[in-house]
Amino acid sequence: MRATSYADIGIFGVLGLDLQESAVGHVKGGLQIGPEHLNRMGYVHGGVLCTMIDFAACASGLHAEEGQAPRFAITISLTTQFTRPVRAGWLSVEGRTISAGKSSFTAEAHVFDSDGERIAHGIGTFRWRPGSQPNPSTQHADKADV
Repeated sequence: MRATSYADIGIFGVLGLDLQESAVGHVKGGLQIGPEHLNRMGYVHGGVLCTMIDFAACASGLHAEEGQAPRFAITISLTTQFTRPVRAGWLSVEGRTISAGKSSFTAEAHVFDSDGERIAHGIGTFRWRPGSQPNPSTQHADKADV
């Protein structure tokens, strides 16, 4: 599985959020919680979790193999749910494409704490930028799961 770093790109670099695995329709990433991620109560700020969800859900539809042009998309909508607070440790995020059409796709993402407990999840709709649409024959890693 090819993974391309997001560590030096805008908000992802600021947060320390990076892509660890990338495959067609699926990505994994994460970040180490630091004081810069916390709100006034000492919990990870909801904006950090929303960014992680947006990152992973969108990136799940952008996989490109070595030598292929990078792909891009914009977020059209994003719905998030926070299920438990977290203060410290490693946060991992997994994104998966649920469905895709000619110009847009829907994907979900789940954020987990160091113990593997789900702390947030969300679903979004994303529009591929011109030229970024996938080849329909490689759109999903496993069409039976979609």
